[in-house]
Amino acid sequence: MTQQQPPERQLEAQLELLVLSCLETAKAMLKEYDLVVPFGMRVFKDSDDQKMNCPADENREADWLQQIEMVVTELKQYLTTENISATVLVTGLESDDQKGIGLQIETEQSSVMFVYPYTHKEETIEIEEPIQSDQLFSRVFEPGS
Repeated sequence: MTQQQPPERQLEAQLELLVLSCLETAKAMLKEYDLVVPFGMRVFKDSDDQKMNCPADENREADWLQQIEMVVTELKQYLTTENISATVLVTGLESDDQKGIGLQIETEQSSVMFVYPYTHKEETIEIEEPIQSDQLFSRVFEPGS
């Protein structure tokens, strides 16, 4: 007989798996396209399922900021129809000669941005330890909602 985890531990476990899925998806994009197309992922309060949304698939002419806004808009729409416990906005970030994978992780209680610096040489992508950023894109979970 397995014991039910407390809700906060269950969410923590979901977030750990969600971050791993987001990083693996971003690595696959880097290998195939040499960039991370902005996308979103979400997990649910009543299951361990994960779902992805990538509106850039159908809006290839949109610029990077428009793609991010489309991802956030879709995630907000899903909030109204699905029992979502957490969302992640994933995008590629560049500054000077550094590149990173940005993960904006949100729940009803908090929002945080982590940047995972990476190096991409031939077929190898090495992701370093994340750096927490104070900057956030548009939020999915509105403060006080």
